[in-house]
Amino acid sequence: MIVDADVIFHAMIVRRAKILATMGPALEVPGILEKVMLAGADAFRINFSHGNDEQHAHYLNLIRTTSAKLKKPCAVLADLMGPKVRIDAKTYHLALNEKVDVIPRPGDPNSKVKAIGISFSGLAKLVKPDQRILLDDGKLEIIVTGTTGNKVHCRVVRGGVLTPNKSLNVPGIDLGLPVLSTKDKSDLRFIQKAGFDWIAASFIRDGKDIRSIKKFMASLDFTLPIVAKVESAQAVDNLREIVTEAEGVMVARGDLGVELDLERIPTVQRDIIHLARELGKLTIVATQMLETMTTSSRPTRAEVTDVSTAALARVDVLMLSGETAAGQYPVETVQMMDKTIRMTEKNLETEIVSISHPETIALVCEAGQYLSLISSATVMVAISTHGNTPRILSTFRGNIPVVVACTQPAIYNRSSLYYSVVPIMIKPLTNPEKIFWQVAEDLKSKGLVVKGNIIIFMFGHPIHAPKGTNSIRRWEVD
Repeated sequence: MIVDADVIFHAMIVRRAKILATMGPALEVPGILEKVMLAGADAFRINFSHGNDEQHAHYLNLIRTTSAKLKKPCAVLADLMGPKVRIDAKTYHLALNEKVDVIPRPGDPNSKVKAIGISFSGLAKLVKPDQRILLDDGKLEIIVTGTTGNKVHCRVVRGGVLTPNKSLNVPGIDLGLPVLSTKDKSDLRFIQKAGFDWIAASFIRDGKDIRSIKKFMASLDFTLPIVAKVESAQAVDNLREIVTEAEGVMVARGDLGVELDLERIPTVQRDIIHLARELGKLTIVATQMLETMTTSSRPTRAEVTDVSTAALARVDVLMLSGETAAGQYPVETVQMMDKTIRMTEKNLETEIVSISHPETIALVCEAGQYLSLISSATVMVAISTHGNTPRILSTFRGNIPVVVACTQPAIYNRSSLYYSVVPIMIKPLTNPEKIFWQVAEDLKSKGLVVKGNIIIFMFGHPIHAPKGTNSIRRWEVD
């Protein structure tokens, strides 16, 4: 397939909120990953709860190769499994009111009283009679009737088929699991060597968990921005300190819907988005956004409304999970999300959100936003070496596209997750005039600007200095 890179660039400019697709078998079909990128996927999530290093490396290579072919920037997010209790590798058929036991070792689905094996040894010490235990993200439910040693006796109150390696949740109970399991630490070593752009940290309970992850990463001598997944009642209670410590936050509505009453989820989602915007952090809304399209070529009206609501809230990123990882219509799903976001954004009012960033360059970024607005600029261009300027510019949620001129591939890819940000690669020149001319001519050749249009440049003087962005330049296209 011959692809015009300028066509891709135009498509990226039109939509401000980004689409994060989950990798999986559906995207390994020859040609499908490329079609999904062309349909509008800006970034990909690799779920470390499944697969091994070889599989993850394969997925990463597919993404990088396809991204390079299309000349399209693409962030890759590594989603750590986190402190999650899972069922063993067996299948259990649970009938209503059936008696079952939960044990910290491989279970036996054929015993007189089914024994469900789990990956956690301390459950019996933490639960009491009438405690609810949810299986497979809440699809099945058992209730505790008593304990004997390390065995938990239960009764099935919502039955069904429990397939291997599904989750186990105990609402309202802190199981005391370490934020980084042995597997997570091994995965972080792999992530460091493989070259990912973002990390998603699962089951974060408080700010201390984020600090612990960063401390371990520092011991490996590497850093990556961390997205904290809010998926428990404890995380909701400690939301401000979590968002303060992390570089981004994900409204992980799957497990969150297991931990909280479902009717609370919309309000909690709104609160998370508002707080993250207040603190200038990346926001992602995830889980079941277009779930029907896993097996259907069309979504429900409610799902389209859900996507539109997130876009109206000006979240940075909307995420697809099983729809792209294992769904029958991954290309159509991304196309539908892309169309819905674009239609919604046509009705957004011009707005610049005032953010109290601690970084001094934020004042320059905000001034650049207002200058762009009053001068009717066609585009803003940030010359970025370290990646701070695009991150900050995106948080003001201006309607004008922000083109980020990068000299480093890592910043080029990472920035593709930020709201309204479109990265391009440039040669590492030190003369500002030459860079401005180079970028202006590039945008002109792509048809984004024409003679007489105004570009607002934001840059550090001297160029690529460690102190970062400190200057603004109004530029009229020749």
